[in-house]
Amino acid sequence: MKLLYLTEVNLRDRLFVRDMIHNFKLAEKAILIHDTFGGTVSDTRFVTKRLSALMSETMIYNNAFSGDQRNFFSRNEAGLLQLNVSLVEKLLSPLQVLILGPVIAEEGKAVLADPIEMVQLVRNELEISETIVFTANPMSPLGAKQLTIDTSEDVTEWLKSYEEEKASLELAHELRPARIASPMTYSA
Repeated sequence: MKLLYLTEVNLRDRLFVRDMIHNFKLAEKAILIHDTFGGTVSDTRFVTKRLSALMSETMIYNNAFSGDQRNFFSRNEAGLLQLNVSLVEKLLSPLQVLILGPVIAEEGKAVLADPIEMVQLVRNELEISETIVFTANPMSPLGAKQLTIDTSEDVTEWLKSYEEEKASLELAHELRPARIASPMTYSA
């Protein structure tokens, strides 16, 4: 199973979103987690559903939920984020993509969650074969290389040539090992 992560920069780029969806060819099932959007729960929920609608238009069988819906994500007594693994596996069974938005329930209300914490939890709880992050600039040659970032040295080496992709390289390092790709090449 693949795990895709979209940053707010990716989400704000209409051409990026269009290209990512139109180039979806993954043979494996995938979970897509995206960054918060607009700083509000309602804007973030809208993006989750919008991604789902766009995928449905291109015949990608998917479903989208905010993390608080059906208790996909919750916090335990110690404040640690938990994933409802059985629900994810059950819902993912007939789907190609399960989209999970970074909203969780805390003290009876919906709040924005840390999407990086969600990605790390999904990777720890499910059998993820690869984590894919995207370049900030969809036309960046860095994404065409489809490189995997695993060490600090990897980031340092690629920053020499692609300083403008510093945020993407640092994100890939934080989620290491993670592959950096473009919306045109990620599923080739």
